[in-house]
Amino acid sequence: MNQSNNPFAKLANFREVGGLQTTDEMVIREGMIYRSADLSHLTKQDIETFSTLGVQTVCDLRTASERKSHPPKIKEHDKIVHIPMHPDSKMPSKWVMFRMLVAEGKSFTFTPIMKDLYQSMLTERKEEIQQLFKLLSDKSNYPLMLHCTSGKDRTGFLSALIQLAAGVPVSAVLSEYMRSNEGVKMLVRRQQRFVRMMSLYRVSKQQIQPLLGVQQDYLEDVLNEMMETYGSAERYLIEACDIPEAQLKDMKNILLTPSAGIRSQKAE
Repeated sequence: MNQSNNPFAKLANFREVGGLQTTDEMVIREGMIYRSADLSHLTKQDIETFSTLGVQTVCDLRTASERKSHPPKIKEHDKIVHIPMHPDSKMPSKWVMFRMLVAEGKSFTFTPIMKDLYQSMLTERKEEIQQLFKLLSDKSNYPLMLHCTSGKDRTGFLSALIQLAAGVPVSAVLSEYMRSNEGVKMLVRRQQRFVRMMSLYRVSKQQIQPLLGVQQDYLEDVLNEMMETYGSAERYLIEACDIPEAQLKDMKNILLTPSAGIRSQKAE
């Protein structure tokens, strides 16, 4: 599913987590896990379209303050599970961000901030990762949706972990991750305008770009660290996140099907 056939008018970065082939000739089933930006801008038609997906579990990866300021516009509120992949305490307030942007101006860069976010997810959000994979091991929780604010970083990191744990090659996972640059296009102008206003227009559009999209090294760096330390995503989940091996086996039994007749995982 690419962004040209995104059925939603106001839901950015919506697509399947599934549809990718594994190294052992299996494929992650489609219609099981979706991913997107937040659900706060849906139109009436979008709300109806969302209901047709039959989603049983919505994993909201945002902070408490993000959820409060941009609540979801869906009917299935009872199906929302909060799994904050970044603590409120580490989110700079608008006032702090304003002072940083104005003080540093043209020398300001978002790249270190983004890389720190990914590093913290890998090393500091193990209980939250454990919570997600427990949900993924229970068939009654499907179809399931993952979302954060733009659906690219927190959602992208967890989608990658799911795909890697299922056996998808790293190269295919990174290729799928980079598709968020297309998916967030409807958000970029609004976010860019907001950040430039906060900086009193001292920060250029080029400086903001690392915040608005994804760069392959954001994800690749932490995956390399994970592989060097644990050898595989599965060992990271078992050893670092204390996820029972049986749960990962249950997840794979739910998600994987033989890939005979399935096209290559590189979606259009």
